[in-house]
Amino acid sequence: MKWLQKNFKAIAVAESFRLEDGYSVYAGVLARRDGYVEKAAYAVASLGGADGTEEAIRIVESLKRPDVHVVMLGGCIVSFYNWIDGEEIWRRTGLPTACYVFEKPEGNIKAALEKLFPDWQERWSNISRLGPVVEFAYPEGGRIFIRSWGLDPKDAYKVALAARRHGKRPEPLRIAQVMAEAVRRFLEQRRVEC
Repeated sequence: MKWLQKNFKAIAVAESFRLEDGYSVYAGVLARRDGYVEKAAYAVASLGGADGTEEAIRIVESLKRPDVHVVMLGGCIVSFYNWIDGEEIWRRTGLPTACYVFEKPEGNIKAALEKLFPDWQERWSNISRLGPVVEFAYPEGGRIFIRSWGLDPKDAYKVALAARRHGKRPEPLRIAQVMAEAVRRFLEQRRVEC
């Protein structure tokens, strides 16, 4: 992981949604670890759908360049039980992929799926394949929960540490989140005006 020593480049993907909208806006940025953004892309995934992985891959493929080192996901179980399969992203793009969550995962996902979806068994199979999270503590306090593919969870943690400037979120993910929220609000406002 020699690239961790440099100002590495990441593709970060984050989402924003409201249940009443029925969709989630995904924003992706190609950024240096310090947050300097070089490129951006967007996609829309359905709430409670099964298209999260494909939409995330669409973003990654549109931003991918030879100098990109890693994909950072702002969550894997997203968009009201849609999911983003980091292993599939790694397999199809060749980029090591890490999924970051900043609050301890709560609740019984399997029970929620059984209650909400007729195809819950297939969903549970896909979500289970994501694997368990590995918990790390930030030096100054706070926790981060990581899944990773193509890189060790400890290295994924080092990526997060190196890319933080303010707060718990690595800067590329923070920027992608801000952009996803802005686009979602814009679309909501346009819908109200029309």
